[in-house]
Amino acid sequence: MDEPIRDEQTNAIESARQTLTNGQWTVRRLLEQNALGGRYPALVGSAVQVADALQAWVEDTGIDGFNLARTVTPESYADFIEHVVPELQNRGLFKTEYAEGSLRHKLFGAGPRLAAGHVGRQA
Repeated sequence: MDEPIRDEQTNAIESARQTLTNGQWTVRRLLEQNALGGRYPALVGSAVQVADALQAWVEDTGIDGFNLARTVTPESYADFIEHVVPELQNRGLFKTEYAEGSLRHKLFGAGPRLAAGHVGRQA
């Protein structure tokens, strides 16, 4: 359990293989990291504690969003929405309403439909 993971040629994703075989990962460390079912950091605590951690990541790194993963479905998402989102909204870190318009318009500012010359609009 505590021996470093050996470098072996596989068809695995190369960056993951390189990360795991850099001599710093053991099977024990890998299992601990994935104990809750994912390889991403798990935030556990009150709504204020989770919001504090998310806010710190934004302030420290400049990231502009998060991908949420669940430990339990749908309860994990429901808890986040019910408890953490209002805390983030109170801090001005999460929107309280959606802007009008289609996603295409929000992303590209070019109206709700494909441009006339776009291949996807051709008959």
